[in-house]
Amino acid sequence: MGGAQTPANNRTLVILPRLRADISVTSHAEDDENYLVLHDPFGVADGPIMLHADMIEVLSVCDGETTSEDLAQAAGVDPDGPEIRRVMLFVRQLDELGYFEGDVAEKRRAQTQQAWCELTSRPMVCAGSTYPEDPEEFRTFCRDVLGIVQRYGKAPFQSENIGEQPVAALVPHIDFRVAPTVYGQGFNAIAKSPADLVVMIGTSHYWSDHPVIISDKPFETPLGPLPVIDHDLAIAEADIAHKPEHSLELHAVALRYLWEGRDVAVLPVLVTSAIFDQGALEEWTTRIRHVVEASGRRPIWLISGDLAHVGPKFGDPLDAVHLMPGVESSDRELLELLADGQADGYRRAIEGVDNRYRVCGFAPTVLALNCVQPGRGILGSYQVWHEEETQSAVTFASVVWQK
Repeated sequence: MGGAQTPANNRTLVILPRLRADISVTSHAEDDENYLVLHDPFGVADGPIMLHADMIEVLSVCDGETTSEDLAQAAGVDPDGPEIRRVMLFVRQLDELGYFEGDVAEKRRAQTQQAWCELTSRPMVCAGSTYPEDPEEFRTFCRDVLGIVQRYGKAPFQSENIGEQPVAALVPHIDFRVAPTVYGQGFNAIAKSPADLVVMIGTSHYWSDHPVIISDKPFETPLGPLPVIDHDLAIAEADIAHKPEHSLELHAVALRYLWEGRDVAVLPVLVTSAIFDQGALEEWTTRIRHVVEASGRRPIWLISGDLAHVGPKFGDPLDAVHLMPGVESSDRELLELLADGQADGYRRAIEGVDNRYRVCGFAPTVLALNCVQPGRGILGSYQVWHEEETQSAVTFASVVWQK
């Protein structure tokens, strides 16, 4: 736990440790009570665990600077009294579980990293929740819920046909169950492609220190593994970012269904906003193109990204319903730019408002289109998912491009 200080009165003060920045804290209501759910996406800490919402006040001062005496003075209680002792016991227990920065978490992190490195494939993390794990149930889910036609189905993109060889597609990564039409359109639109390499480029939700994070671990799916092509791109410790990441997993399992039995492999690429740092976009465009060309395979580029994320859940002071007119206007502008193949215009439009609506597909879309430089795209459905519990919303759409 945090370090100790000895003030003039010889009382030993404990510094409250800092809550790890990568710990997810969400709210949950049950039996008319409000709770906090602490979750570590990388599995370093035990859990997830559920705490009463009152503990948010304690967690908010776990900053690596506040002392037990500071906490007591703010609460108006005796620093040696039972209230502070209970708080410190609670903090100590969370520390032992790995939720705070410090020696315990670092030891756990090293063990988690070692276990990840020893895996020969990337396990499913969304099976059983976002989609069924049982193979037959999964096939039924893809066919009946998502409406994906295996292998060579008609492309139901409004009244327009995509053609035989689309070169790229943007498909969301929101939960399958809230976007079945958009997923179905996106995957049906690429079904007739003869591609045997899919460059999957998706948002990195849990890691932001590297512009691009590549993995070489095949994806486990309900229908068997989806292999990764051989490549010469460096695999750093940061590839553990792939462990909890749904943005590529959802595409991987749908691809395995779409082209079940086909000799197809993927190049899994996670992208962060650091791709916009000086020179990174040009560097990674060149490196990824080189790998694709050297593979000798026929590629298709599959972008995993949603559009806007708005409302209190994402930090807005207003409910999503009040923000939707501006969101939808912005989304229409972005989709029109994408349909015109204007990657630079798309980037400028988002950067011009400092990504006000948190378009989480921003970075992977720019990288992919920079690599492909496609022609005009065709828009699929545009939809909004409202989360009533948090008065927040996410927007998403599908786009398919040809040369």
